[in-house]
Amino acid sequence: MSAGRKSKGLFIAAGLLLLAALFIGMGQEVEPRQLQTSLDNLPLRLGKWRGMGPDQKLDPDTMAVLRPSGYLLRNYANPSGDLCAVFVAFFALQQEGQIIHSPRHCLPGNGWQISRREMVTVEGPGGPWRVNHLILARNLNKLSVLYWYQGRGQVESDEYLDRARLLLDGLLHNRSDGTLVRLTMGAPRGVPHSLELQKQLASQLIPALWKILPPS
Repeated sequence: MSAGRKSKGLFIAAGLLLLAALFIGMGQEVEPRQLQTSLDNLPLRLGKWRGMGPDQKLDPDTMAVLRPSGYLLRNYANPSGDLCAVFVAFFALQQEGQIIHSPRHCLPGNGWQISRREMVTVEGPGGPWRVNHLILARNLNKLSVLYWYQGRGQVESDEYLDRARLLLDGLLHNRSDGTLVRLTMGAPRGVPHSLELQKQLASQLIPALWKILPPS
């Protein structure tokens, strides 16, 4: 992210937080929102991509940290045999101790380090959307990761803006639901190749999730 864009994002976030503070005394009670249908019902066919079962389960330690209301961890493959892991974590009510964790903080580990972070654009029906792209490196191996925050009618890449809108939506609309979406893919043929494939999958995934997530 450029210094100018980051400064602008922080300025807008600070403004929204200040506005939210003006409503604190109003006493609204935030209510959990329910999915329209289970995340398991995410289509197995997303464009050229096909879901490869069975869906995977998170280990108890990870669940204890994330504490999502629901999640999906499923591999998708394209006709060329490329695999992409799709992780969707839904939170019906975000509050202290139960809030979306940024992949920038929880992904590095086991020798993997973030070597680059950037914003990329995903085209699609209802788009375009700006999402985050991380490149993780360990020795000579690399992973390409796309992630974004989706919910309450928004697809957001900036976590500061997402948090600010979260507070504002809680105060004005009595809701704080949200979803983290993450696509992870190896890069044996180079990061640009993997990134292009992930963007193709994301262009199908974002509209599909709107049919599952709580209505805006």
